[in-house]
Amino acid sequence: MALPVEIFKSSFKLLSVMLITIVTYNPEEDFVAGIIKKIREKEERVKILVVDNHSTRKPLNKVQFLSDYFIPFDKNYGLGKAYNKATEVAKELGEDYIMFLDQDTTILDNFAPSKVVREAKELKDRVSPLPIILSVNIDNALIDKEIPNSNFYTARGVVNSGMILNVDYALRQPFLESLFLDRLDNEYTYRAEKFGYLPLVYRERMILHKPGERSKYYSRLCGKLLVALMLMLHRNDKDREKYKQYGYYSNFLRYYLMLRNDIYLWFRGKIYSSFWKMIIGDIFIMCEVLGYRKSAKWIFRAIKYGLLGDLEKDNQKLFN
Repeated sequence: MALPVEIFKSSFKLLSVMLITIVTYNPEEDFVAGIIKKIREKEERVKILVVDNHSTRKPLNKVQFLSDYFIPFDKNYGLGKAYNKATEVAKELGEDYIMFLDQDTTILDNFAPSKVVREAKELKDRVSPLPIILSVNIDNALIDKEIPNSNFYTARGVVNSGMILNVDYALRQPFLESLFLDRLDNEYTYRAEKFGYLPLVYRERMILHKPGERSKYYSRLCGKLLVALMLMLHRNDKDREKYKQYGYYSNFLRYYLMLRNDIYLWFRGKIYSSFWKMIIGDIFIMCEVLGYRKSAKWIFRAIKYGLLGDLEKDNQKLFN
């Protein structure tokens, strides 16, 4: 897809330190506009790109006006394609780093990704190889260990929102577009780990982002069985309340994509072998959300496409 230069605009004058990308799909426009304004307030030396995955509710005129660059896709291609396109744009603009933010992310007052990149570069003599995946979203990171005399932890995984990537690495290792949305971050960081790169997570929380639209308590028998299992497995965890809830999405296809993609990745060794536990949890949650009869149909479909691997065909049926 060629870069649509005619929709680009920029009055940027300062030397940029990175391209911050927000991918949107039918967002709350005022909230996204608020994200952009907050970024401007906290970081002057960044450029902001919005990639819109063919929103259908209304034109995003305010977002387009506030951003430096705006790319509207002609259909919903998914998050992976949007990230890969943004990386190509970052390279064309001469950026060394690109940051991704979800459309529902809250920017905190200490937001300073340029500081994170600067401090990460200073670690190059102590961390080998050079850090290429960073994150300012410590709440949603699988922390491994602290790096002495620094503000970083190594992690076994980070989520998309708040992730900062080295552009050259991201071009060599693009996101797996066929996943469409869910588990992109899990697959990406696992692949990086196999190449010897562990994500580095900054100690300070700079954004707020929670998976799901809200938390919801399990109510069906299948959900309560999952809760009982989780409490038994995590009996020593003091925060037991979190196991009684799940991230709720109004569109059940999010749960379907999680299950399908988990099966696809686990069956092909593209994710940690322990992800079979996630697959079991996905099935219980599908049952909780859809009920027994309806969930059975979608569970079998997820197994079919996850095992066969024809995700693009499934995506076209689901989203086009």
